[in-house]
Amino acid sequence: MQDTEIKVPNIGDFKDVEVIEVLVSEGQEIKKKDPLITIESDKSSVEIPSNFEGKIKSLNIKVGDKVSEDDLILILESEEKKNEEKSNTEKEFKKIKITKSEIKQSINNQIKTLSKEISFASPKARKFARELGVDIAQVTGSEKDGRVIEEDIKKFVSSKPKNIIEIKEEKTNKVKNEFKHSDFGEIEIKEISRVKKLSSVYLTNSWTTIPHVTNHDEADITEMENFRSSLKDIYTGERIRITPLAFIIKALVASLKKFPSFNSSIDEIDSGKMTLKKY
Repeated sequence: MQDTEIKVPNIGDFKDVEVIEVLVSEGQEIKKKDPLITIESDKSSVEIPSNFEGKIKSLNIKVGDKVSEDDLILILESEEKKNEEKSNTEKEFKKIKITKSEIKQSINNQIKTLSKEISFASPKARKFARELGVDIAQVTGSEKDGRVIEEDIKKFVSSKPKNIIEIKEEKTNKVKNEFKHSDFGEIEIKEISRVKKLSSVYLTNSWTTIPHVTNHDEADITEMENFRSSLKDIYTGERIRITPLAFIIKALVASLKKFPSFNSSIDEIDSGKMTLKKY
């Protein structure tokens, strides 16, 4: 047995590209062309395959790492190739006569095969597919050269509702709360109306399958800042330093008291009930 180092191949001019997926683990048996990791730049996502087969001795990379060309991915434990076998293979190869047209045809065939195996998609589309639990390789692209866009993924999902439901149920079964809501303070269990009961299913599905967005708005906090900077100790007269976060938390608490539904949870076991938190 011999140790073989598998490194990041030439990925163009990109440097410090983020690893978004590690597809293998230590002790795993892999074959040639098996995907090892997925890296993502600003322009594309690429799976890096193995050029060797054997057993993974050590894994030198994890999700979130930044990699460049020649960075070590893993060390593979593989069988040594006998010199005799290598020489015999070389002799047999020399006997084969290949014409230019045959070489050209072979290259074209390989390009066609690779085009079928590789799914062209932007990092945004790939991220969207991962959030929905969709294998992007199964999605047929509608853009030029079969490029997959978000609309293609949506059509794929809508055409296979049963699969999505099974994936959702599988994820739901795996999620278990480490703590009860009552561990943190007083709660109240209430029955949910029929309309809320029906909408809770769709809201839960939206939370687990639809990409989240952040909304930004502006607020005039001139008076708050004037008040914050004017705070002084009544005994010493020294200025009291309080961060804006304290006022934000105060506003959030007041909002949750006014709209208690935002401080509630749907019961994971009985979807007909909701837990209103009094803290």
